[in-house]
Amino acid sequence: MSAPNFWEVLNRGINTGVPTIVKDFDMKIFTETSRLVKEYDIKYDPSVYVPDVDSLADDVWKAGLELFLSTGMYCMDSRRVIKFDDSEVKSALSQVDDKVEIGAGKEKRLATRRGIAGDKPPVIVGGVIESDISEGENFIKLYQSIAQEPLIDGLYVGPPVHTSEGHMLRKGTPLEVHSGYRMAVWVREALRRAGRPGLHFVSACPSAIGDIAACSPEHGVRQTDGIMVSVIAELKTDYEALGKVAYALDYGCIRGTHGGAVIGGWAGGPEGATIVSIADFLGAVMVYQHNVGPVYGDHGLTRNPGTVPTSSFNPGMWGTELTGQAIARNYRGLNGRFFLTAAGPGTEMQLWEIAALTIAGLASGRDMFCGGGIRRYKVRPMLGSALENKFHAELGHSATGIKRGDANELVKQIVEKYRDRITKDGGPWGHTFNEIYDLDTLEPRPKYVEIYSRVKSELVDMGIEFKY
Repeated sequence: MSAPNFWEVLNRGINTGVPTIVKDFDMKIFTETSRLVKEYDIKYDPSVYVPDVDSLADDVWKAGLELFLSTGMYCMDSRRVIKFDDSEVKSALSQVDDKVEIGAGKEKRLATRRGIAGDKPPVIVGGVIESDISEGENFIKLYQSIAQEPLIDGLYVGPPVHTSEGHMLRKGTPLEVHSGYRMAVWVREALRRAGRPGLHFVSACPSAIGDIAACSPEHGVRQTDGIMVSVIAELKTDYEALGKVAYALDYGCIRGTHGGAVIGGWAGGPEGATIVSIADFLGAVMVYQHNVGPVYGDHGLTRNPGTVPTSSFNPGMWGTELTGQAIARNYRGLNGRFFLTAAGPGTEMQLWEIAALTIAGLASGRDMFCGGGIRRYKVRPMLGSALENKFHAELGHSATGIKRGDANELVKQIVEKYRDRITKDGGPWGHTFNEIYDLDTLEPRPKYVEIYSRVKSELVDMGIEFKY
């Protein structure tokens, strides 16, 4: 049986899927995942950050596929389960493209697969996750400063701002329509000022109406740009996400999809989270239609338990790198990596976290790096800068070709530099954009350049040969 088109998927989600109570769906994830962990003998090793066992990665993939075929994906609005059979999944996977073109003009990039320990540099989609940057000029200057970095291949923007015309922004309201449009206009102005008008950017507004309002061939998201669509943990979607996909397919822009499991939730421990992350990923492939048109993913994340969704230490890193390898070995499309750090920008700790995540992700076969390394946990506005984007771009172009075993040893050394500084609330708050950068010159202040240079120098001592 061939893979269903999106409109058939929507029909299953809205009309024909089996009505199910969400508690029952969650419990099925837990019981099935617990069974699969035992059946496939998946065991977490806390001493390993970058696994190096192909059979383990393949077992995680097989278990994730089995879980997805058993559970399907839950639509939270209709309370129905969207299910697929094995032949439909295999058909969709066989149709996925192994490359995607992003950007336009001089900024056009062809993103292709790297493979595990590949020596080709990744595509760097920089940006700031949950930026909460003030409207207008400061927003423009932040993204201009990132776009000015020559190794940046695109921008991740969002969720953009927390106000609209100075008023509190609430998801799905008319204010978000206006905010989505203004955000896109500001990004275009930032790219114009940076001299890179064709640079790719992906809009990540909280709701469909925000991203739809951002779409404009002249002023906003173009067909060479993208809309971010997330899988809700665990194995869930909603009408907002499905609405984004519907519009992106009609408009013709790229879909950037994202998802991952939470350790300690319905997925269970790190072993179960790896399985659920693969099932989440397959849900994105089938429901968000990876086999149709331009698409890239950012999947296979396993987030550490706690209030701060980090992945820069174990067990989150073990699970994330294992799932990354499972996808790299069994999926023909592109898969990226968000960086969720405990520390905020402008700190030495965050740079070390980015170093560990970059080296591990490169060795594990990630094709793209997205988001700029800023943590999601926001303690105050204006957190984020171009400096951490510049750092992970330079390292992403320099630490290629490292084998998994060597990467594991490097990451062990690096994690020791910050592991004891991680608290239940994350790590150091970090510094704001206007503290790190001179807003008149858009250059980093000497204090932060010194921190940056010191970390790079220590990485050189560890054997990293920087090309830039």
